[in-house]
Amino acid sequence: MNKMKKLAFAVVAVAGFSGCASTPVAELPGAAAAPAAELKVMRALPSYGSMGGYRYRRFAAVAAAN
Repeated sequence: MNKMKKLAFAVVAVAGFSGCASTPVAELPGAAAAPAAELKVMRALPSYGSMGGYRYRRFAAVAAAN
């Protein structure tokens, strides 16, 4: 039974780390797409954040340029 619990835990861990359930699906551009002025993109900010001794890059959502 201990081996079965380890195997079940390993399967759940692999499924959780794979991100298959949390990855958003991008829509294909077409007639239903929003106008270019309303599209948002991620841009890096000039500052960094810090948490737990690690630095991380900060991002902001801005309107896409044509």
